[in-house]
Formats: sequence, C-alpha cells, structure tokens
Amino acid sequence: MTIDGIGAGRLVFPESIEQLSECVAAEKGSVVPVGAGTQLEFGNPLKSADCVVNLTRLNKVTTYNPAELTIHVEAGVTLKHLHSLLAANNQTLPLDPWNGADATIGGIASTSAQGPLRATGTIRDWIIGMTVVHIDGRRSKTGGRVVKNVTGYDLAKLYTGSLGSLAIIAEISFKLRPSFPATATALARFSSLAEAESVLAAIRTSKVQPIACELSGPKHAVTVRFGEHPQAVEFQIRNLPKASWEVVKAENENVSLENLHRLHSEMGPIVLRVVGKPSEVRGIIEEYQPSSWIAHALNGIVLMAFDDASAIAAVRRKFPAIVERAPAAIRSEFGTFGVQGAAKRLMVDMKRTFDPERRLNPGRHIDGE
Repeated sequence: MTIDGIGAGRLVFPESIEQLSECVAAEKGSVVPVGAGTQLEFGNPLKSADCVVNLTRLNKVTTYNPAELTIHVEAGVTLKHLHSLLAANNQTLPLDPWNGADATIGGIASTSAQGPLRATGTIRDWIIGMTVVHIDGRRSKTGGRVVKNVTGYDLAKLYTGSLGSLAIIAEISFKLRPSFPATATALARFSSLAEAESVLAAIRTSKVQPIACELSGPKHAVTVRFGEHPQAVEFQIRNLPKASWEVVKAENENVSLENLHRLHSEMGPIVLRVVGKPSEVRGIIEEYQPSSWIAHALNGIVLMAFDDASAIAAVRRKFPAIVERAPAAIRSEFGTFGVQGAAKRLMVDMKRTFDPERRLNPGRHIDGE
C-alpha cells in the first residue's frame, strides 16, 4: 500500500479495539490509520508509514437503541451499511459526504467529510461520544452513549477532522433522527450567475428550509432538496421563488444529488474549499473564475476547481481556504489548511500534547509539520 508516494512498512488489520490497542502499543515507528481509503488525498503529504493500520475489520454495530435514537458503531462500519440498518426502523444519520457511502464512519469523522446535505449539519453535529486509541495503545472515551451527555471538554469535536493525527478513532456513538417522511428535489438552470444568485437570495430570506441547497457551475444550476412531512414539502416547493423549476419524482430523486457527486469527482486538478458568507458566494466565484464550482449556498462554503496553483495564495489573501484536492507537491508547497499565527500554534501544542514524538499520521494535519 502506498500513500502520497510513501510505502507501508507493514500492514495490519485489527479485528477488535483490543487488538488495535495492542498493535499500536507494540509499534515503535510511525502509525497510519486508514479506512476505505476514499480520502487519502486529503491533508498534507504523509511523511512516513512504518505501520499502516487498516480499520475496515472493526465493522461491528456494538449497540443500537431505536427507541432512544442512538447507535454505537466501530470505525470500520461503512455509511452504506449504517443507512441500510437504520432504514429498517425509519431512522437516519443524515450524512452524504462527497466521498460516497462506501466511506467508513471513522474516515468520515477523521476528515470531517461533508457533502450536499450540509444544511442538516456535519458529522460533528451528530456525535455524542467516542472511543479512541492513543499512540501508546491506551484507550479513552469522551462524551457518552446517551444524548444528554455529562459536562466537560467535548474531545470528540477535537478528534473529528484531525485526520487521525491526535488519536485513532475506534468507536463512535451517534444521535439519530427519524427518516424524512417525504423528500422532494427541485432543479433549475439559469442563464447567468447573477440570475441564479438572485433566486438564491430570495430562498435565504423566505420561509422555505431546504436540507440541501447547492449552486453548481459553470452551468449555473441550483439544486434544492426538502425533507419534511409531505404537506410541508409540497408547501415549500410551491413557495420557491419564481424560476423554471423541475421537481424530480421520488423514484428518480437520488439522481440529482448523484449528479452533484459526479461533478465533484470530476473537479480538479486543484479544488479549494473557500469559506465566506452566503451573500459573498457570487462575488467569490466572479473574482476567482474557477473552471467549475459547487457552493453550499446557505452557508457560504464554495468548492472551486483550478488548473493553476497560484489561485491558492490569491484566495487565501481574502478568505480562509482549505485545499480539498491537489497533487502532493502542491499540498506540500502551499499547505492544506492555510492556518497561521495563534491558530497554528494551538494546533502544534495539541499535537505535542497528544503525540509528542509525532508518530501518528506524521505530517498529515499541520501545515509544514
């Protein structure tokens, strides 16, 4: 197995959290946790991989309490399997990461992977507890197994998005929600970005509450999905701003989001995740002229594709921007996260506290580590 051109010294497949702890405790070199491998190109280039720990065999659902709307799963459970299990009880964990449902829960959490359903929250919003394995093999728990957690530091939020550089996520407890009684997706294409933004601005100030609202280009398409009681969904569809909306029937509805996933997979070779205000989406796109884009139009996050790496520095002069996808040489030169000053010092201090020898996923999380 090779990651960022680094070959694994050895590859292990623990089948329990106890085996994972023993494996990590016995290793004296660098340790690299992986899941399904759908996000290995995200993050700064890996520096070494003496031991790659594949977590896909940690795939047990340890406890599921439908009456309490909670579930506890090991890190190797895939999102597809989890959705299938929950559907039998008309429940859901409303996640739809760009890397797809074959991704493992641990991988989605460690990368804080997001997708079209951003309006329902990220994986961080649904986690109530977590079990992790530290670089010395110790296990620790944070949060709880019920929605009403104990007070204290919510370390699960720290581990989420840390790319497995502080601890290895072994098990996660989630709160759930009932499945949407009905969903509907409306699509519209516009002749210009200004026309699309005018409709989006009206949506933002209206009574409708989409669970996904994406602006994609260069075709200036708006995709809006609703999930609620059937009458509420119909009300919201009727109250969309005036446009040539095509309402997709339920049996074909997933095609609309699948098209967005396909567009995301084709973006590149450099993809930036730019964080602005919803009202700034149009200006961001017009100023930097990406070759293609997908914007979460309700929160101001814009994914933009570029051919030239100089766009990274240009965007970062005005907006926070993460390199979502790029060749390893570019991620090394510009840094994935673009964090400086006090924020970077805090990240370095965290790494020093949790992994003082810098053996856990070395290089992946902190720019220039």
